[in-house]
Amino acid sequence: MNDSNNSLNPWLLPVTLGASGVVGFLAGKLFGQRRISADQILKMIRDDFKREGEVTGSWINQRRIPYQRFAVKTEAYEGGVTRLEDDQPVDYQFIADAKTGSLLSLKRVERSLNN
Repeated sequence: MNDSNNSLNPWLLPVTLGASGVVGFLAGKLFGQRRISADQILKMIRDDFKREGEVTGSWINQRRIPYQRFAVKTEAYEGGVTRLEDDQPVDYQFIADAKTGSLLSLKRVERSLNN
């Protein structure tokens, strides 16, 4: 009786693990570093603001900026939204994470009396 038919090749496990490691590494590089476009982020934020009132204007800087809060470092986009509140335009500035689109900072901007 031939035992070679019943036993596994000793190289099968290391080759399989090595190949799956390479595939996992490449998948991480391809899909793990994806960013949401600035336009997509602006649309998401505008849609959120529209739930609270009419949006009359918005903008976003297409260039990513480095952003750090405490020990967390990421890349982000800066932008702004104007919406009507009690029939008056109110301006907001935001910083949004370039990878997730999450708001990292949002502040209401006071208008000067000249505007």
